[in-house]
Amino acid sequence: MKNIGKTVCVALAGTMLAASCAAFASCRPEEEDPPVEKYEKLSSADLPATTSVLSIDTYRDKAKGALVGTMAGVAYGYPVEFWYKTWIPDSSLPRWYDDIIQNAYTQDDVYLTVTAIEALNELGLDATSRELGIYMYNKDFEFWNGSNNDVLARGFAPPFSGYPKYSTSYLTGAYPDGNSYQCGASFSGLLGLNMTGFLNETCQKFAEICCYGDGIYSMQFISAMYGAAFFTDDIGEIIQAGLNAIPEDSWSALVVRNVLENYDAGMTAQENFNDVYSTYVLSEEYNWIGWPYDGILLDAKMCSAFTLIGLLYGEEDMDKSMRLTISCANDSDSTAAATGGILAAIKGYSALDDRYKNGLIEDQKFKYCSSTIDETVELCVKLLEEIVVREGGKVAYVDDVLSFVIPQEAKTAQIEEYKNSKYPEPMELMTYTEEEMDRMRTIADPGFERCTNQIANGWSSDSKANTSVEWMAQTAYTGLSNVKLTAKPGAEVNLYNSVSVEKNTNYELTCMVQASEGFASELSLAVWNASGDLLRSKACETGDGWVKITMTVNSGNNDTLRIGAVLTGANATDYLRLDDFTFQKTV
Repeated sequence: MKNIGKTVCVALAGTMLAASCAAFASCRPEEEDPPVEKYEKLSSADLPATTSVLSIDTYRDKAKGALVGTMAGVAYGYPVEFWYKTWIPDSSLPRWYDDIIQNAYTQDDVYLTVTAIEALNELGLDATSRELGIYMYNKDFEFWNGSNNDVLARGFAPPFSGYPKYSTSYLTGAYPDGNSYQCGASFSGLLGLNMTGFLNETCQKFAEICCYGDGIYSMQFISAMYGAAFFTDDIGEIIQAGLNAIPEDSWSALVVRNVLENYDAGMTAQENFNDVYSTYVLSEEYNWIGWPYDGILLDAKMCSAFTLIGLLYGEEDMDKSMRLTISCANDSDSTAAATGGILAAIKGYSALDDRYKNGLIEDQKFKYCSSTIDETVELCVKLLEEIVVREGGKVAYVDDVLSFVIPQEAKTAQIEEYKNSKYPEPMELMTYTEEEMDRMRTIADPGFERCTNQIANGWSSDSKANTSVEWMAQTAYTGLSNVKLTAKPGAEVNLYNSVSVEKNTNYELTCMVQASEGFASELSLAVWNASGDLLRSKACETGDGWVKITMTVNSGNNDTLRIGAVLTGANATDYLRLDDFTFQKTV
């Protein structure tokens, strides 16, 4: 009995303790579940042999390399861009010098790529060519041959905006086979990698804004070579990846195969150039432009050939390869940009010679863009995490390394039937709606990107001594340039641009502003009539860092207005930075 009683007491004590613990637990917050691992863990041994695996760290290094290589090529070739039509002798080629790569921050071959990446990040991967056309138009690029700013402004929408104008009574694409988007093709390779379906679709959406036929296929060819360079160092495989992305009966593919045949036959680089130049440039049969040909070459298929010559004969040496491409003359910076970018994607940034890194500015954004080199790479990583999954792949740990996992089915694409710009298929007229037209910018050079030393391109000030342009000073909200205003106590300094408007219509004026520390002066947005009479102004608050300020105005009986800002000084130390104006109809 004694032992049993002891056991019962222990049991009761245990029951009471359990009840007490349960009551105490009910008063405490519930413990959080352990975090769920975001990425699946895989073994490479379990993956099909045809699967492509690229670690994200390796991708970052190669993507940065591709961007810097593109910058190197465009900076190297720019001094002789459009100076020569035929082979440039070695004695006339530009020389490489320290900091030459800084020139690339202003070049279309780079800012088209970065802008396209930013556009897909802002608008989403499903953005249409119509939407992308408005986005690109609103940047007001100055160096983008065949950009079709005038075509889009007249209301023609993609793909009709890129339809050859000589085949219609409309003023549409003047350079449908031009290298308008081939020079910015690297973005699709950076985002598409070897996923040919995504790569081709994305190229199509951007290129058809201003191109048709071989103008699109040559972009796809260059993009596919960029993408393949992330997975192989075999130049032959890289070129074949480009050919696999385009119609085999296209002029673009024909020229590429001709260059390869000449190379295999033992021709020198100059002999190869002379042969394809005489065959495709000096022959009316393969030309889509007016004949006889007498100008500098902007033909996309020939630009592909010149890039190819550098890759084939350069023996994987970046300097030699770029110089051979530049020797092919014509649009030498665009072609050398592709040559340098593809080779640098193979090598990766960490393996690039320091000479290609000298002059890079860590915090410098590209012209018209919101991103630096490293920020662009991170945008690519972010987008690729979505793209790879959409294409049937995964972002997962493979052998404990976070990687992009790309299945074989993502590497193939259904290639469309060849469309030749010289004999284009009929296309239905496509125009932007009134609502879409209202989203297009009305201000010339809204971000001051064409202003390098002083305000220009439509911008004016009555107090120019107190209005200065800061260029490549890492002070701009976006791009390279912004305007800085100062004012003496009691003085007014204005900045304005003229815009065409509809009468009796409501508009919204905005801009980005950054004030100096302890700012005590007054900033106002302002609108004047064409004669300079003030119609409306609004005092605006500033804050820390960049702030967006806004004002609405009715145009009244005016068809032209001056829009801008006024600084009224309170002390000699105050200043303002202004960037990225917009002026659009309100709904």
